[in-house]
Amino acid sequence: MPEVFPFHACRYNTEKIKDISAVVTQPYDKIDQALQKKYYAAHDRNIVRIIRCKEEAGDDENSNKYTRAADYLRQWLADGTFVRDDKPAIYAYYQDYVLPGGARKTRKGFIALGELMDYGKGGVKPHEKTLAGPKADRLNLLRATQAQFGQIFMLYSDPENAINAILDETAREKPLVEAFVGDDERHRIWPITEPDKIATVQQLMRGKPLFIADGHHRYETALNYRNEMRAKGFRCEGLETFDRRMMTFVNMDDKGLTIFPTHRLIFDVPEFEPELLLKRLGDFFDIREFPFDESTEERVRTEFLEDLKVEGMDSHCLGMYLARSKVYYLLTLRDPGDIDKIISDDRPSSWKRLDVNVLHMMILEPFLGIGARELEAQTNVHYERSAPDALDKVKAGDYQLAFIMNPTKAEQVREVALAGERMPQKSTDFYPKLLTGLVFVKLNVLK
Repeated sequence: MPEVFPFHACRYNTEKIKDISAVVTQPYDKIDQALQKKYYAAHDRNIVRIIRCKEEAGDDENSNKYTRAADYLRQWLADGTFVRDDKPAIYAYYQDYVLPGGARKTRKGFIALGELMDYGKGGVKPHEKTLAGPKADRLNLLRATQAQFGQIFMLYSDPENAINAILDETAREKPLVEAFVGDDERHRIWPITEPDKIATVQQLMRGKPLFIADGHHRYETALNYRNEMRAKGFRCEGLETFDRRMMTFVNMDDKGLTIFPTHRLIFDVPEFEPELLLKRLGDFFDIREFPFDESTEERVRTEFLEDLKVEGMDSHCLGMYLARSKVYYLLTLRDPGDIDKIISDDRPSSWKRLDVNVLHMMILEPFLGIGARELEAQTNVHYERSAPDALDKVKAGDYQLAFIMNPTKAEQVREVALAGERMPQKSTDFYPKLLTGLVFVKLNVLK
């Protein structure tokens, strides 16, 4: 099983950068051109200039966004924009956030170095597939900067919350770093430098399987970089080595963990016949209708979404809305045994019984002709976090229909990963995201 280690974090110098909120970002894969532009304008020392540096005319293999990122890093280390903590530490990381509807929660975790283990040879379990493009991009940045910026979101199980109790002791103090994302998120960091506390956390983590919640591309990039550096005969000085990777560890048994669903918006299905779809769905699903008109739509929508949530606690239940209709539909799988008849893959039950696979393999592929290739290429499916927004987009005529999902449960992530399987993409949306730029790791690579 992988070990965890303290490290000397590099971070923004709060004497020079007074507002940390202006220099940190969402994970790199969430940064589109519009958000990149926003971050560039927010502050001239924003971490986006390193993790998502702009391309420029005339870029070539000798001068490009990766070499510019490395130049920014060297400059900001030299001029004191970044500082390196003197004592090795693990870092308590608390995220206070507001859910839709106004409920407030705190997700508690800690940042440390995790020992890199190949899949299948250690205790690290992936649950999602990865794409080649993002891994190549992150590897080029890692080669240029020799630094680890984005977090890898790791889940572990601790029903007694023993580690969180240690974090809570430190979290009574003023945080070392604090940042805000709008009015709904507060991110706080505290260093834990006491050797006895660090040793206790290490002991409690020893032997625990780890599940990658978010950051599969970053983890596999770290493995590729490690293997590349080993092959070249390089090594690192100090705790911060390419055999380890900065990670945020979160207890999946803690009530602060939130997973959002990702809803499916369907478009460009040729010869789509809503009445035929409903007839075919009736062979496998109990279909419950929620009719509405202009005066009742808001109330009926609320009831529809609430019943979807309640029925989904014990059954495979999906919501559906068809364009140009005045009815919401709840689809409840009548006989779970039908999953094994339809999904003939030699897969474990935990994988087959994911709601996303019930949707993909019992509805999208056989009834709408949307298979694995179309899902990956997104030729007929777009994704939306907000259920009301998904329904509104169908109502506006932008899509043919929407499927409204319940969230995947943390225990399902664990079961699927332990079975050696990976979920389809867009199966989980852990909220909120781990910010980039609160702390990072600079490697000291030696030949």
